[in-house]
Amino acid sequence: MAFAWRLAFLLSVAPSLLGSAGCKPKQEVTAEPKKVVKKDKPAAKAEKGAHDAKAQPTEGELPDPGKFIVPFAWEAAKDEPLAQTRAFLADVLTDNQGYMEHGEKFFAEFADKQTPRATVLTCADSRVHTTAWDVTPENDDFVVRNIGNQFENAQGSLEYGIEHLRTPLLLVIGHTGCGAVKAAMGDLSKLSQPIQGELHHMHLPKAGAGKPPEAAWAEAVIANVNNQVETALKHFAKDIQAGQLTVVGAVYDFRNDLLQGAGKLSVVNVNGNSEPERMTAFVEAITGKSAEPRDGKDRKRATKGGKLDDAAAAEAIAAQIAKFGKKSGTEGARAEVQGGHAEAAHTEHH
Repeated sequence: MAFAWRLAFLLSVAPSLLGSAGCKPKQEVTAEPKKVVKKDKPAAKAEKGAHDAKAQPTEGELPDPGKFIVPFAWEAAKDEPLAQTRAFLADVLTDNQGYMEHGEKFFAEFADKQTPRATVLTCADSRVHTTAWDVTPENDDFVVRNIGNQFENAQGSLEYGIEHLRTPLLLVIGHTGCGAVKAAMGDLSKLSQPIQGELHHMHLPKAGAGKPPEAAWAEAVIANVNNQVETALKHFAKDIQAGQLTVVGAVYDFRNDLLQGAGKLSVVNVNGNSEPERMTAFVEAITGKSAEPRDGKDRKRATKGGKLDDAAAAEAIAAQIAKFGKKSGTEGARAEVQGGHAEAAHTEHH
């Protein structure tokens, strides 16, 4: 009897003793319900496949990294891209340190406001820079650049210079050896769409049969300057009529195609006037120099070394108008280039 009572007591307290000791009775395990997997519809599968295909780079294509790493130039040759980049940036930073030596007083004069005297429309060509015509361009030249010095591709910037900064001069500067002009004279179909779009507004004469290519190219450079001046005249007609704006077209000749000396800036158009006599008079008026060496000896002295002063240069260009296209052969090719610029300026408005 006593044994039976003790056994009954132990069985009654056993669950509590086991729980306090950290032992739990085994729980009944039920089967986990099966997950219902929704099958992709055909359209969804196709879209997902397209997305995955887009995410995976094709052979030879780099994945989009979001940000590229900062490169270090461990080059084997100086003409490697990273080597050229490092050399250029080294020059930039060094030159900037030198430029800072102007001092705070120099920069303070235009730190809060720009007051340029000219809006300059010129080509993006790396050989063309403001120091060719203005050795102190800071706060003096509001420069707008694109390939082919085109008005229509930079209308907003030009309006800002003329209408907001109120510059009294719009100077359109083309240059000899202009690649954009040469491209516009030929077949544009092989160029990329963005470049074709930028050259769309350039309407230039094609090279005529029997005309030296260099002469035709030079003539087209002048024709392009005249075209851009004409577009500007129409756009800013009110300012010009009110005497608030003068539009001048010029050619920067670093190739010496005009035989006036390498680097010469020759005025070819003023407010739509390109007649040689007026160009000569205009240059004389602004430089205060007379272009009166009229006898043979004086002309020989004026052209010594292939260089002329501004007025004489304008007259020399004018003298070639009637001759352009009449000379032939290699002996007259260079002279034809000189005359081509002037004739283009003359015929563009007649």
